[in-house]
Amino acid sequence: MKDSPKPSVLVTGGAGYIGSHAVLALRDAGWDVAVIDNLSTGFRFAVPDDVPLYEGDIEDADLLARIFEEQGTGAIMHFAGSIIVPESVEKPLDYYHNNTVKSRALIEAAVRGGVAHFLFSSTAATYGMPEVSSVPEEAAGKPINPYGWSKLMTEQMLSDTSAAHALNYCALRY
Repeated sequence: MKDSPKPSVLVTGGAGYIGSHAVLALRDAGWDVAVIDNLSTGFRFAVPDDVPLYEGDIEDADLLARIFEEQGTGAIMHFAGSIIVPESVEKPLDYYHNNTVKSRALIEAAVRGGVAHFLFSSTAATYGMPEVSSVPEEAAGKPINPYGWSKLMTEQMLSDTSAAHALNYCALRY
């Protein structure tokens, strides 16, 4: 951990496509950053050598507590998850476990570890099949597949947790 006035950011799924680009942008902007990734779909080479990589799972509370302590984590950018819509229809329980259950464990670890900020990579699939092409953020969630539901459930957990604990969050729907 470097000596910086900015909190360290833990990027989940930071060895994947979007996560690794977030890592590069954070590092280039002067943020201390670390990555947790189980490398099931990510790649070690995608994480710069000067960025700590913890190979493990986001539902491992002990590992997360160690990372928060070692890195002084003040924020999480959560990109870990499954993203293939047809696969979510074929294997819904896998998606609910990977995207929802594991996110719940990560949120709980963040609260226990005093992590104040949480940015969640959600999806526009939470809107389902909207009747307008420019969907307002406050439009109702009406997912039509397990992928969208798994992400919307995580958004709801973040909302409820934020109301009960000192956790600021943002959900990106793209």
